Amino acid sequence: MEYGGAVVGSGLLAGCFGDNGSEPTENTADTTYTATMEPVGTLECESVPQSFVGGWGAAADVMTALGQGEKIIAAEGPQFWFTGFYDKLPGVSVPDPDSLDRVLTEDWGVRKELLYELDPDLLATDPNRYIAYYGSDKDEVQEIHDTIAPFFGNVSRRKRGDGWPNWPNGESYPYYTIPEFVERYGELFQASERATALNEFYRTAQKEMRSRVPSESDKPTVAVLNARNNPETAEGFTVYNPDTGLEKTYGKKQYRDMEIVDAFDGQYDGQSGITIGYEGLLEADPDIIILHFAVNYRDWDGKDATQATVEELRSSSLGQKLTAVQEDNVFIGGTPYQGPIINLFQTEMLGKQLYPDEFGEWPGDVTDDQLPDIPAEEQLFDRDALAEIITGDN
Repeated sequence: MEYGGAVVGSGLLAGCFGDNGSEPTENTADTTYTATMEPVGTLECESVPQSFVGGWGAAADVMTALGQGEKIIAAEGPQFWFTGFYDKLPGVSVPDPDSLDRVLTEDWGVRKELLYELDPDLLATDPNRYIAYYGSDKDEVQEIHDTIAPFFGNVSRRKRGDGWPNWPNGESYPYYTIPEFVERYGELFQASERATALNEFYRTAQKEMRSRVPSESDKPTVAVLNARNNPETAEGFTVYNPDTGLEKTYGKKQYRDMEIVDAFDGQYDGQSGITIGYEGLLEADPDIIILHFAVNYRDWDGKDATQATVEELRSSSLGQKLTAVQEDNVFIGGTPYQGPIINLFQTEMLGKQLYPDEFGEWPGDVTDDQLPDIPAEEQLFDRDALAEIITGDN
């Protein structure tokens, strides 16, 4: 295993041939091959990983797009991996996230014993997340990496916070775009041809959708609210800044690509979001409200948290004064944990919600149990063509 050319550890990629005592899987090539992703650097492999532990959904979506989704055996936050869009792609299936083990405790500690028990070939996550969020120290991360499975992931959902640990060498490392993740995981899973086809499809579809965004004068104002937080469940509404300030981050990519006009522009004071009450919401009075995370929060601890927020907006005497509520322009929003498949669907969804005259109306109500089917003639990208790439039938 190498970090920027420096060999670390004594074995090859776990799941191919690791130093965790596991037997190597059947070799799929006559020679070793390499794959690279910062901060871990270059991994040298003898065979393709047969199992992996995911993070919060983005890497799992990339794996699904590469035809590797069935290999996920656990995740850090399986509840945030939204799989509802896969139902729209013929022949594409993945494990139910509810069936996956969660490798974190309730208070966000790493269940290291479970990781040993699962014995995955790969941890498809950034090791620095274990340090920054889950309370692991560098020695524990090194142990997990050396004795359980190597890490191969990169935090690029949003800007990394101050004091980010930058393991293993303390040096800052780049952010990756969705196509760059596809390319690197494609190398690791020996699916580079599929990755190339997928990225070509993805870039073409995204370019086409972006090219149809109306001019500034025809755009509504938009507020991006957390789908779960409202004055009845929290201190108020959480308003997200849709502009992350980093072009390569993917968590709010659809808002950037659809060029939304933020009703709260200039009010974040350097923060990713702010908390407001009805008065602040009424003062901005956005034309459209998008409930960010809504696809995740429709089933949250056995309750529909998204519907609760919608009902609060529609039943409150103050909420009823909002233009977006009066004109029925409160919409379901996507998950920030997105790879190429989820991002394509969520960009299409947002385009229809914001610009129905150009893209066609988004069908259904925000409180519907299932995502609506869009007639073929109104779809913004070819589902069958995408599915054929994913399933290897292209």
